[in-house]
Amino acid sequence: MEQLLFEYQAPEPDAKVLVLFGGSPVRRDGVIRSLRRIGSVSIYGTLSQEEGLRKVEELGNVDLVLIGGRYTQEQRLRIREYLRDHWPTVQVTEPGLDYPYDDTIIAERIKELLYRQE
Repeated sequence: MEQLLFEYQAPEPDAKVLVLFGGSPVRRDGVIRSLRRIGSVSIYGTLSQEEGLRKVEELGNVDLVLIGGRYTQEQRLRIREYLRDHWPTVQVTEPGLDYPYDDTIIAERIKELLYRQE
C-alpha cells in the first residue's frame, strides 16, 4: 500500500511554497498529488488550524495558503486575520467559497495565484 503524502518538496530551490490547511489525511494526500503537477511548488499539508499556522511560522517564506472545506467560518476568519497581521504578503485561497470545490479548478486557481506575476 502506498503511503499517504503529507508534503511534497519541489526539487527547485526557488519553488513557490503552499501550506494546505486540511482536515483529512486522505483528502490531503489527494490534493497534494493533484497540485504537485502544476509547476515548481512545495506543498505542506496540515490537519488543523494550529498545525497550519505553526507550519507558516516555521517556513517563513510561504506564498499561498489554501484553507480546505472542513474549516468553519470562525476558523477561516482567525487564519485570515493571523496571516494579515503577521504575514501580509501570503495569499489565501478558499475552494468552496472563492470558487467551486473541484480538483481541476483548485489546481487552475492555485497555478494562477502563484504564477500570475511572472
